[in-house]
Amino acid sequence: MSFDLAVWFEAEWIPVSDAVDTYERLCDGDLAGAGVAASEAVAAFHRELTGRFPGLSAAEDDGPGAEASPWTARFDVSAAHVIMPMSWSRAGGTAPEVVALAGRHGLVCFDPQVRVLHRPPAQRGTDALSLQPCVGLKVEGADPDVIERAVHRLSEDNWFLILEGRGGHFLQVGHGPNAGLSAGGFAVEHRDGSPERHYRCVLSERNQVAALFADYASGATTWSVDVRWDSLF
Repeated sequence: MSFDLAVWFEAEWIPVSDAVDTYERLCDGDLAGAGVAASEAVAAFHRELTGRFPGLSAAEDDGPGAEASPWTARFDVSAAHVIMPMSWSRAGGTAPEVVALAGRHGLVCFDPQVRVLHRPPAQRGTDALSLQPCVGLKVEGADPDVIERAVHRLSEDNWFLILEGRGGHFLQVGHGPNAGLSAGGFAVEHRDGSPERHYRCVLSERNQVAALFADYASGATTWSVDVRWDSLF
C-alpha cells in the first residue's frame, strides 16, 4: 500500500467533496468525467518534480532504481494531472516537498489518505490559518471540515494539533498522557499574540475541543463552550 498524492489545476476554489470526486475519477482513468484541463503548470510541475526525485521507468519497477526512489510505482500522469505513489517510509520527507512544489506552480494537491486538499497561495485568504497535526502534513488555509476531522483523529499516537494564525496567534491541543493528562483528557491552549495573553484549559469531551477549534477558525469573538481559561503568563 502506498502513500499517494494527486496534483491538478483548478481555476477557482472548490470544496473538498469535489476534490474527492475528481481524484476518484482520475484513479479510474476518467479524465473527461474528472473535468480537469491540460495545463502547462502541470507539465512544469512534473518536470521540476522528476528533476528532484526521478520517476521510475518500466525497467526500474522492481529493480535497484525502485529501492533508491521514494516512489513505489510509475506516476499516473497526463497533461492535466499527476498522481504520485510513494512509500510510507519516505512520505515524511517527500510529501511536503510535493505539496510545496504544487503550490509554487499554482496547482492543488490532494491527499486522499486524510481527504485534505492543499490549495495554492492564490486560493487562500490573507488571514488563512495553518493546521499542523502531530501525524500528517501541514495544511495551509485549512477548511473547517479538515480542522474538525483532525480533532476527531487525535489519539495516543497522534496526540497534538496546532491551528496557527499570524503574529503569535494560535490554538493548540494536547491529548492524553503525552500532554500530561489522563487517557481521555485534552489540554487546550490559546495565545492572542503577546506572551501575557496565553491561556490554558483542560477538557474531557472531544466535541468541546472541536467546538473551540471551529470558533477559532471562524474568527468568533467569544467561545461557544463555557470553559475556565487559566493564564500561563
